[in-house]
Amino acid sequence: MIDNGRAARNILNLRKELSLTQTELASLLGVSHQAVSKWEQGDCLPDIAVLLKLGQVSGKSVEELLLGESISGGSASERTSPSSELPDKVWTEALERIQGRISPPSFNTWFKGTKGRLVEESYCIYSPSRFAAEWLYQRYSDLIVPILEDVTGTSGLKVEFCSTGAWDQ
Repeated sequence: MIDNGRAARNILNLRKELSLTQTELASLLGVSHQAVSKWEQGDCLPDIAVLLKLGQVSGKSVEELLLGESISGGSASERTSPSSELPDKVWTEALERIQGRISPPSFNTWFKGTKGRLVEESYCIYSPSRFAAEWLYQRYSDLIVPILEDVTGTSGLKVEFCSTGAWDQ
């Protein structure tokens, strides 16, 4: 049985890790800020569709969101993260420039945990989840691509947005 108090603490801690307000998280998930407040107080739990979306946004499994632990032996991001790789200097510089141009909550939500590297003739940006990769592409590619072109000195740079699972391919 799921302990609402434990799930509430997990959701609250996750929101704080992402540096989001209840209103910002609600907007990302398509719910009201009152719903987020009720979850964090343990009054109720998010429905499964919202839990799945929250998992996509955070790179955590439903088990991690509700129980605070992974039943399957580690989150998807822990299993596939390229964290053992040295930081890519191009992406590090691009992130510094991006950080100065968007709000801290947006940066923390969408850009923290991303990696970048040149793969053949494309520059690949890896996000913790497919949802996050698609969000970066849809919302931020007009910002990211010119910055990467400036950092690399390459015009017409091909940029791809992938989830970290593609890192091993």
